[in-house]
This record gives sequence, C-alpha cells and structure tokens, in this order.
Amino acid sequence: MGHVDSKGVYRNLQKRLDKNPIGAPESAVLYEILGTLFTEEEASIAAQMPFTFASTRRVAKILGLPEEEAQNKLESMAERGLLFDIERKGRSYWYLNPTVIGFFEFSMMRLRPDIDQGALANHLHSYFFEDPQLSFLREVGSMGDTQLFRPLVHEDPIADTAAEVLDYERATNIVENAGKWAVGMCHCRHVAEHKNEACDTPMEICLTLSTAADTLTRRGLAKEITKQEALDILTDAKERGLVQMGDNVKKGVMFICNCCSCCCCLLQGYRRLRDQTHVQTSNFEAVIASAECTRCGICVEACPVDAITSEGKGKQRTIDVALDYCLGCGVCATKCPEGAMKMEPREARVHTPENAVERVVRMSLERGKLQNIIFDDANSITHGALRMVVKAVLRLPPAKQLLASEQLRSKFVNRFLKLASNKPGADM
Repeated sequence: MGHVDSKGVYRNLQKRLDKNPIGAPESAVLYEILGTLFTEEEASIAAQMPFTFASTRRVAKILGLPEEEAQNKLESMAERGLLFDIERKGRSYWYLNPTVIGFFEFSMMRLRPDIDQGALANHLHSYFFEDPQLSFLREVGSMGDTQLFRPLVHEDPIADTAAEVLDYERATNIVENAGKWAVGMCHCRHVAEHKNEACDTPMEICLTLSTAADTLTRRGLAKEITKQEALDILTDAKERGLVQMGDNVKKGVMFICNCCSCCCCLLQGYRRLRDQTHVQTSNFEAVIASAECTRCGICVEACPVDAITSEGKGKQRTIDVALDYCLGCGVCATKCPEGAMKMEPREARVHTPENAVERVVRMSLERGKLQNIIFDDANSITHGALRMVVKAVLRLPPAKQLLASEQLRSKFVNRFLKLASNKPGADM
C-alpha cells in the first residue's frame, strides 16, 4: 500500500468521514485515496472538523492554533476541494467535504498536476465497484428514503401534463433562477477517461449553480458561464439522451449533472445493486401506450438503468417497464419514435426536502447519524458522550416506531430546522 497509516491520522479521518450521512467504509483503497489527497497534517485537521459549518475562530480554537495560521491552512485545503467555504458578513465558515458530493468529485473536476490522477481514478473506481461487498455503493444508495440526488424529468415528454409539473421539478426553471452558473469537468467521465473507457459525451457538461457556483469558481473547480450557456448545455444534454440528475432539494439547487449510463457511477451503481438499492425517482413514471407502440425496442436501449425490458420477437415481442425501478427521467420518452412512451404522474408524490439542511437532517435521521449534527464537535468528550446517548435513544423500539411515521418524522424534522435556522449554511 502506497500510503501506510503508521500514525493513525488517516484512520481518524476515515472514522470522522464515516459519521457523515453517507459514510466512508474502511478499506485499504480508501486509505490510498485519503493519502493521495490529504497530507498527514491536513488529515489531522480534517478529522477534528465539526460536522456543521464552523467559523475560522472556532476551528482555530479546536486545533489550538492562532486564527491567522488556521485560516491559511484552511484556505489551502479549500483550494483543493477538501473543504467547502462560504462567507457571511465578512466572516469565513468552513465545512469538511464528505466523500460524495464532495472531495471525490472535486479531485477530478479539473486537471491536477500535483497528484497522479490516473492512479487516483483507479482507486476511486475500485472503491466504488471492486469491493466484493460493494460497501460504498450501499452507503450511497441503499439506506433510507432520502437521497443526495434526484432525477429531473425531461420536460418535452410531459408537455401535456405541464400543469402537474412544479417549478422545482423543471431543470430549465432551476437554471433560470439560479443567479450564478458554472460548468465543471464531469468527475465520472474523467475517471472513465483515465481507464480508457470514456464515451464521446463532452467532458464539461455538468452544471454548478448558485452558492456552489460561487465557491467552485472562486476555487478554480468550475468555470463561470452565462445563464444562456447553461440553458444550452441542458438542451444539448437532452438531445444526447442524458439523465439530468439534480440536487435533491426544492430551494437552493447547487448542481445538475448530465449523466450518461456508461460512465456515471450513480447509474452504474443502480444497475449493480438493482434489488438492494433505493432509487430516488422523479414524480413521473414511464407508461407505454400499447396502441401506438411498434415494439421497436429503442426505449429498452435508451433506459439508463435497465428498467425497461423486452421478451420475444416481432409481433410477439412484449416490452415492460419496472415501475418500482423507473427513475422517471424521461429519456425513453424522448427517444421513442412513435411517441408511445408517456411520462405520467406517479400515484404518490415523492418527498423532496425543502433545502439542504432538511435533506441532511432527514438523511442523518434515517441512517441513525442525527447525533453527529446535533453535537457536532468531533473533538469534544462531552459531545461524544451525548452523541452516544442520542444514538442509543434513536435505536429504541418506541423511537424507531414513531419515526417510521412520515407525519411524525416531518414534525420532528421541521422542529429541528427551526432550531437550526440561524446557523451559517442553513439557507443553502
């Protein structure tokens, strides 16, 4: 192993990362990734970062450093996508990026002469797909009802049901109202390129919006573009039959990735764990109008997650849609030459968190990690003890039963959001 964790600093960082809603299962290849991206000093700093946004003063106090020295170290880490930073009233606030959406992607969103990106690409691919237990894939997609991502249905096939499409479900509306726009190199396609497996989809096609666009352009991780350029990228992506995967929030959407089925780690993961992963869907599903369907099979080839299957040949051929696995992306409908594939509203609407704070709270609650954002000081003995207490309470049968009710869970989440509404980053 290239990066031997003789001092335990990378082990401490792994343990800290594993407390995020999407954790970081321990493996030798993860230590290779961490050793490539973090120096030992940076790994030590990262392992001590609070679980929520923290001011420079607070981080400096935790690290036992003068504030100016801490600021310089944090700046260096943010420049390489290890930390996410925002500014509020002239003060900087810092957040340790998780694995995804976080430093995994940011490490491959631009060319990095300071690291061996070819080796890193192989490590990232291995961590996702070569573990016999597929532990990290299960972390990303199989736990809980709330996911990081949500597919945005292609808008052309739903023109007849336009009144039932809400603004936050429209990629064009999200882009129109973003306020700032940027485009970055696709992490997945860049990894595939290093493995000589990339398709011919443009590398720079993934959009970063609003607050994230401000931070990523400032850090050189994305290139600022105009609103019209962003809308043109959306149009091009639809024509290419790409899945438009957005931030799973109603307000403050920070990214729209335009994903191909061959390179996208998320779509590959859905296919690999078809019977074991939770698929976040749009509020639409693909329905075949049998009278118009010629059974050509184009939709079968177009579906990015193999939710459409066929049996037989010629007039005896049947085509079926597995609705419990259909993303509701609309790619099949845009490709159907007869217009036989319709995107119909789902019987039950999918819950979309209001903002990033609600999403984090819900994901943490569903995955048994809520205690980490309530008592967020990774260094504090008191916070550590309180985290253990809350974790134990949430595991008790009465608590699990109550939180299984969406109505009670929503009340709990809303109460928590009111308490957290004044914290930096709460509007993201």
